[in-house]
Amino acid sequence: MKKVRNAIMLALVLALLCAGAAQAQAYADYGNGYDNLIGAMEIVNCTSWASLRMYPDSASTRLAKVPKGAVVVNCYYQDERFTYCEYNGVGGYILNANLSFIYGPVGYEYRESDYMGNMQIVNCVSYASLRDYPSTSGNLKVRVPLGAIVTNVFYHDDKFCYCIYNGIEGYILTKNLTPVSGGASASYDSSWIGDAWIVNCTWASLRELPDTSAYRLAKIPKGTKVTSCYYVNDRFACCTYNGMVGYVLVDNLGW
Repeated sequence: MKKVRNAIMLALVLALLCAGAAQAQAYADYGNGYDNLIGAMEIVNCTSWASLRMYPDSASTRLAKVPKGAVVVNCYYQDERFTYCEYNGVGGYILNANLSFIYGPVGYEYRESDYMGNMQIVNCVSYASLRDYPSTSGNLKVRVPLGAIVTNVFYHDDKFCYCIYNGIEGYILTKNLTPVSGGASASYDSSWIGDAWIVNCTWASLRELPDTSAYRLAKIPKGTKVTSCYYVNDRFACCTYNGMVGYVLVDNLGW
């Protein structure tokens, strides 16, 4: 009878090991506990999605297509090519080239539910205040221009969000922020364009949002150079003109 029980237990263990093959493999090399734990990371450097694979091998079975900008959790560094991640409860491996660290306020870095990616400054006359702590009485660190993009945004409360602007971290009123496409630094993104010139028009509109009905920040003359451009969708690119960040129709950009 004891032999039968042992056989049943062995069968159950083997079944569990097979069912969680990717997860078991992921933790096989981590004898030092949490030394390789990263936490949450973001999908970048792809056109629309990155592959979550069963093993750290680009030829292994694809378990899921993880959308660009999505956050994966419980990440463990595997090797120079792959990191173990979990997406929607499924564990597997993603190429390191498709992952970006999420920098946030201390204690919030891995709280993916609070991560909001990139956002744009809106609902102000000319600038929003970046303060050293989440209060209107906090010290002003820098004035962030209307239309500028802030990165690494984390929700703090109904009044304030943490964010980074030009390498300076602080807090901005939530009402002065609106979502924009993507969550990673655009210069590391496959949508990156760089510099471009205005074409196919007398002048092009630099808009507050990627919408032809959005507020026009400026008229950019034909032949003018715009910088730091990246695609946000098939119609619009985010660009900088005379220090203002806004959106220009892709049809009006040339290289």
